[in-house]
Amino acid sequence: MATLKDIAKDAGVSIATVSCCLSGSKPVKAETRMRIMDSIEKLKYIPNWSARNLKSYNSNLIGVVLTDIDNLYHSEIFKGISAYLQNRNFTVSVAFSNNSPDVECQKIEDFISQNAAGLIIISCQPQNTDFFRSRLLNYQIPTVFVERSPENLFANYAGFDNYQTAFYLTGQLLKKGYHKPALICGPTHFSSENDSIRGYLDALFENGIKEEDSLICSTNMSKEDAFKSVLTTICTQTPDSVIATSENIALGAIEAFNTYGLSVPDSVQIITYSEESWNKASRISGVIHTERTAFLLGQSAAELLLQNIKSPALFEPKSISMEDPVIHTHLPLPDRDCLIAPSPAVHSKKLKVLMVDLATSRSILLLSDYFTRKTGIALEFDFYPQNQMLDRISQTIDTDAAYDIHMFDIPWLNFMVQNTFVSDISDFINSPGFHKESIFRENMDNCKYEGRYYGIPIIGGSQIMFYRKDLFENRQIVKSFQNQYQISLRPPKTWKEFNGTARFFSRDFNPDSPTEYGTSFAGITDEELAPEILIRLWAYGGMLWDAYNRPKLYSPENVHAIESILETLQYTKGNPFHTSIADTVADFSSGKTAMLITYTEYAAQITSGIQNNIIGRIGYEILPGKCPASVGWNMGLNPFTKNTEAAFAYFDWLTQHDTSYYMTILDGQSPVIAPYHSQELLKLYPWLGITERSFSYTHKRTGPYKNNTLIIPQNKIEAILCNVLHQILDDGLSIEDALKKNEENMTRLFRSYGYPKPLCR
Repeated sequence: MATLKDIAKDAGVSIATVSCCLSGSKPVKAETRMRIMDSIEKLKYIPNWSARNLKSYNSNLIGVVLTDIDNLYHSEIFKGISAYLQNRNFTVSVAFSNNSPDVECQKIEDFISQNAAGLIIISCQPQNTDFFRSRLLNYQIPTVFVERSPENLFANYAGFDNYQTAFYLTGQLLKKGYHKPALICGPTHFSSENDSIRGYLDALFENGIKEEDSLICSTNMSKEDAFKSVLTTICTQTPDSVIATSENIALGAIEAFNTYGLSVPDSVQIITYSEESWNKASRISGVIHTERTAFLLGQSAAELLLQNIKSPALFEPKSISMEDPVIHTHLPLPDRDCLIAPSPAVHSKKLKVLMVDLATSRSILLLSDYFTRKTGIALEFDFYPQNQMLDRISQTIDTDAAYDIHMFDIPWLNFMVQNTFVSDISDFINSPGFHKESIFRENMDNCKYEGRYYGIPIIGGSQIMFYRKDLFENRQIVKSFQNQYQISLRPPKTWKEFNGTARFFSRDFNPDSPTEYGTSFAGITDEELAPEILIRLWAYGGMLWDAYNRPKLYSPENVHAIESILETLQYTKGNPFHTSIADTVADFSSGKTAMLITYTEYAAQITSGIQNNIIGRIGYEILPGKCPASVGWNMGLNPFTKNTEAAFAYFDWLTQHDTSYYMTILDGQSPVIAPYHSQELLKLYPWLGITERSFSYTHKRTGPYKNNTLIIPQNKIEAILCNVLHQILDDGLSIEDALKKNEENMTRLFRSYGYPKPLCR
């Protein structure tokens, strides 16, 4: 059996330091405590609990870990805990995890170090059984879990019977004629939410409705995620009623239904789990609330904890399941026939809009009815892949099939202006009614050509680095990395460090790697491949042409950049020319890769994928080398349109604060500044801060230009750049030969457009 001496030796500290860490008698540095706790877990050390129990008996500290300070339901539970314990001479200390598993673990370890007599936990990570077993069961810390029972762990638990509540509410809706009830809940790996799903499905089954006809929407329990999830998955199926498992979820659902044109309770009836309160005015208007006695749940959890504290070693864990009083009351539920069908949006004008087929474009489509109801202007969308957009614009610009508005990639701007594919809208942009100062200057600059504006930004993010934060902070992994490289594991700052880190996380080079590959590399199209090359080329000081507009592909800097890319490809999955951005996002989200370089517009999708797969947490950082490409899409006006005023109304709506908040919640980014400074959104979308910082480092993807000369289409320039990598990987050319050969190709291209021309001095 391991001893304190063994722990001290393994952690590289004194026995006294280990003792202080366990007893909480003196403060211990966080880094030192991490090493000690790691050694305890590794050596399976079990303290001398006869000694600890004597101290615990005299300890009056109870630690309470809650998920979020803003959760009113959990606040009521805490009031019950506090009232019960303080009346029995215990001191209650509360800590908040902010729904972060790491923070929750740290708070629990803090309470253990402080020699807390017991813990009450509302966990955001009930699936982390190993941690709870090693820290709580092995230490015999009296603990009660509330609302969310840990998976496969025999522990004290107190919560409401959500199965019974969901079964009853669903049955009542069906009896009143509601034939399409939906359930909107939290993460399905929470026992409370899983119980609700089972109750809902069993009630459907009992009433002859098949499971495949159910409407279940899982959220992360924030109102923002509920808004997004309901708008994208539930609204389109037009449910007649909804059961929400929290008031936060109900608030997000109401916003989504209202945005979609379904009013509550006129078109959709909502029932939400809620705590008991005499103050009916605080309830959500038009929503039926259950009346859970959250205060009593807190008291029951505290009472159970004190029973455990009296006998920490031999106490048999108990489970308390409280009834929701709603199942014994008459539900004030109107008949289904009382619902009013939503009125179709009335419109007097129509705009035809050409959109690139991206997630943001689909989000705009979801919000289009909201715009039509406000303005009377209908929107008709066509979606095309990125590599077909420019051809589609040029082929239809002055035909009967023309679009009033079209999206265009920011590198196309100069070419589109010179070819009269887009209107000068400077007067509208500079008018008092349009607030361009509310949009990031960098995004507005991407709409500017020779001092004039030719569009508004609709997607204005940046490239950033996503990394598996849980792996980068894992103590064993950190030690292994430091032993191999003699430096600390961190988000890479340079491409050399990026490659070394990617190698470490690639199983072909490190059999102990927790991921198959270190990173990924998208190159299925030139549009996806070119930015991957450029961000490395710029970081190494490379260029495509010099100050005199002469192609300059072959240079020592560009050789180093290509060498870096070729090394990166050793740590990726498969052929880059067969890999799309969607593939790289899927691989990272499923846990196959440790790092990902991609665009912020995919951040929400990545975060959702990680959460759904329950594989870890994400960190966000500026690109290695600090040279991201300026990326984004603009909305331009067809010079031949007859609907200019309607288009300007649409442009104005797209850049309003409310719309920008909706777009940020749906896609995690917006060119409008306000969402980036919202504390609510920053807590949910932490990459917003990194995105804003990245704007100051971005490089534009524009071709050479001299007054009175033709614009070279950017796709032709980038096709030659991409050909460098194709010739190296497909044809076996050396880096030097491929750069020289394609420098010749680029020289011929430049000459065909009248370049080079010396710059005026």
